[in-house]
Amino acid sequence: MGRAREKRSASAASSRPQPVTKAAPAVSRKLSIVICLLLALATIAIYAQTAAHGYLAYDDDQYVYENHWVKAGLTAANIGWAFTTFFYANWHPLTWISYMLDFSLWGENAGAQHLENLAFHLASTLLLFVFLTRTTRRQWCAALVAGIFALHPLRVESVAWISERKDVLSTFFLMLALVLYARYVSEPGLRRYLAVALVFALSLLAKPMAVTFPLVLLLVDYWPLARFPWPPASALARRAVLEKLPLLALSTAASILTFLAQRNYGSVVSLTHLPVAARAANAAVAYVAYIGKALWPSGLAVLYPGEMPDPGSVWLAIALLVAVTVLAWRWIKTRPYFTVGWLWYLGMLVPVIGLVQVGVQSMADRYTYMPMVGLSLAVVWTLADLVESRSAMRRTAAAAAAASLVAFTAVSFHQTEYWKSSRALFEHTLAVTRHNHIIENNLGVILGREGDSKGAIALYREALSTVPDYADAHANLAHELLKAGDFAEAEKQLHEALDEKPDIASAHGDFGVLLAARGQYEEARLEFVRALNIRPGDADNESNLCFALTHLGRPREAIPHCNTALHIDPNHANAKFNLQNALQAEGR
Repeated sequence: MGRAREKRSASAASSRPQPVTKAAPAVSRKLSIVICLLLALATIAIYAQTAAHGYLAYDDDQYVYENHWVKAGLTAANIGWAFTTFFYANWHPLTWISYMLDFSLWGENAGAQHLENLAFHLASTLLLFVFLTRTTRRQWCAALVAGIFALHPLRVESVAWISERKDVLSTFFLMLALVLYARYVSEPGLRRYLAVALVFALSLLAKPMAVTFPLVLLLVDYWPLARFPWPPASALARRAVLEKLPLLALSTAASILTFLAQRNYGSVVSLTHLPVAARAANAAVAYVAYIGKALWPSGLAVLYPGEMPDPGSVWLAIALLVAVTVLAWRWIKTRPYFTVGWLWYLGMLVPVIGLVQVGVQSMADRYTYMPMVGLSLAVVWTLADLVESRSAMRRTAAAAAAASLVAFTAVSFHQTEYWKSSRALFEHTLAVTRHNHIIENNLGVILGREGDSKGAIALYREALSTVPDYADAHANLAHELLKAGDFAEAEKQLHEALDEKPDIASAHGDFGVLLAARGQYEEARLEFVRALNIRPGDADNESNLCFALTHLGRPREAIPHCNTALHIDPNHANAKFNLQNALQAEGR
């Protein structure tokens, strides 16, 4: 009986997949510590400057500094809101909670929130290095992949933008899940599996883009964890697949909630406006464009407006993708790291590649945050193996790798400087993109606030020359024309704006100002009420409603609105003046 058991044990051992990486020297703990310190220093050198950066007039208002739920801090009611809201076309409760915690700890402190993004990014970098070192035992390759992740200019958008907290937070939990998963594989057990599932769930609660991560775990089962051979016709492979089913169930739930959030907000582009063929063409070009930016990170922008690619670019992109995929298939046994890295890259981009089109952007730097890890794995391990037995080439490759990381650090530092203010970011974006109507409109708002009405009007007209039915640009143009006293043209632009988008609070407010200037106080009052119904808590519209009611002979009703305006903004000059007039009319 004893011998029989020994035979079965030996037979079982021989059927297990053998490690697919070459033997590597023992891992040096001291070297790992040095590498981690160098990664930390380089990352901090790039992003420490963000401590002096403020909020941006691009999503930060909705996510943070004008979101009254967030500014109220971490409370039971606000946590309930975070889990039940589809606000701003998103369902990411953990991200909302992290913002609320920021306000509970630091108040309205943009610098602290920037540094928190940096902390999550750095933690993700170190976890990636730990995972790759433990599973491959190739410290220098792991260091290079982690260095590319930490220092590449494509990371700047995710780290330097407070609104992208969801990116760094979600990825932190994904990197932690990788480390915990490797621990589970080394010694399987229910508790260790539940730890992986819990951390993955937290990642989904921060940003649902993580939905394809269970497939990434299936890839790392093959390499570097070597849990099954190729072809995977074995019980080991089936077990690996079954393990992922609970995680895929979490992904499915998150996908449904995200789709509902985006559809309810009107962000999902219909198939009528963008057919499947056009989406597939855009996706192919975007896949290749991301590779191009990974290799040569220039012309980076906060928004790349969607444009239909020419047929030649589409077919070239498809040919390149097919060629690399065929190569990955041929190398699946001899260079499994290339196959795994390539499929990692392709798979993790699927939720944001445009097959389900959301918004107007054709691509975004932040979308590469986790997917580019796969691309780096494929390139770094392939080149390392090609030069391994050639000492001269190995030295050259090491020098080139070091030079690349230094170059990435310098470019990332410079790129981060553009994120110091809304104006700097928008001006840079317009310098490297074309027909960018949203950023033209946003920069126009900044110029208008700074008193450059002429510059703002020119930008709004430029935006409307690209997208004539752009309601926000019509509304903002009307605002500047109203300030300039061109009432006739302002009224025309307001009608254009409200015909396209009836729920623009600022347009209703400006229409009220226009009507009040003509002495039509009742009509003006109705517009101010509409504006406040759409966007409560606006000091200007509260003050203007006070003004209209006073002129309608209803000062008693007017006074509370002036007081509300002054509660929102104690230094509101018009509200103080209107309150005095209302009090006088009331006879106080």
